[in-house]
Order: sequence, then structure tokens, then C-alpha cells
Amino acid sequence: MTLPELTIIPAEPILDEVLTPNAAAAYLNTTRPNIAKLLASGYLRHLSMSSLTPLRKADFVTAGGSLPLIQTAPAEESTDGWRKWWGDAPHLSDADWLNAQRGDWTGAGAERIVKAGYLLVGLGGLITGVTKVIKAVPSGDPRKARFELQLLGRLTGELKSGDRFFNTEASDEDLALARSIVGKRYEPRAGGSVMWL
Repeated sequence: MTLPELTIIPAEPILDEVLTPNAAAAYLNTTRPNIAKLLASGYLRHLSMSSLTPLRKADFVTAGGSLPLIQTAPAEESTDGWRKWWGDAPHLSDADWLNAQRGDWTGAGAERIVKAGYLLVGLGGLITGVTKVIKAVPSGDPRKARFELQLLGRLTGELKSGDRFFNTEASDEDLALARSIVGKRYEPRAGGSVMWL
């Protein structure tokens, strides 16, 4: 059998268009402030279509109001004296990132969070990490909550890279939860640093 003569026509190159913040927000069905947080933190480096695709394809997570999520801000050096950083960014070491998530959270409802057993971390509508709550610990302010936490999983690089850390010393159940929701999206809500998914 003789093979037919083939003609290969190259495909058009795919242009990786860079969007404006407003266009990126519309593309992702979110707000411009959420885009600004993800850029400032380093989870997004720029607003190219290839950078935004993982976020656009990420599923939304809800849990019937049973999982607490900290709505945090891009990482900044701390001035409170008990931790090096507060906020969230992929460039933080695992220890610094975990310490930044411990508190002090306004409107947290420490007893309810301890009972839930987990504390998720979110930034700009993106779930960037999952922690297990060990216990509530004293805070410098009686109106705020602070926790002892165990890191279960988190994003450790630009979203496009897919870099993640998962604590393999955690239980199978805890790891399954972390693996299923790190890098997913949530619908941000106004009204405090802690919301319930």
C-alpha cells in the first residue's frame, strides 16, 4: 500500500493576548479589586490569557456554610511583633505562610472555627490554602481570634505554574480535602475577614 502525498498547512499561531484589569475581571466573572489582589500577591504575574486560563477553568466551592475561610490580603511585612508576615503570597515559606494565617481575625467566632476543624485561606476569590485547626490560642485583643494551625496544602507559585505543596504527614482525609479545594474559587463576600463557605 502506498501512502498518499500529504500537504501540511501550519496552524495560525495562538496569540497570548494580555488583557486590561477590567477585561480580565469580565473574562473571569469577578471584580477588578480581586484581580488587583491576585496580581499584588504574585498568584498572577500578568493578565495574559494563558495566565488567566487556570483561574477561569477552576471550579467554585461551597460547603453549605460549614467551612470557615479567611479572606486575606496580599502579604506584607508584619508590624505586630509576633510574626514576620501577614496576608498571603506564594513566595512565603510554608512556616511564614502558616504563621501569617494564625490570626488575629476579627469576627472569627473561635469556638465555631475550632469545631469546624479546618480554616481555609482565600485571596481575591481563589482558595490558596487549607489548614487544620488544632486549637484557639490567646490573642492580643479579646475581640479577635488566633489559632494554632497545621498546614495541609497551599499554592506555592504563580497559578499558571500549578505549583502546590501538600503535607504528606497529614491524614488521608485531611489531604483529600486539601487536594480537592486548593486552587479552586469561591464567591467573596463583604463583611469581615472570615466567611463561611
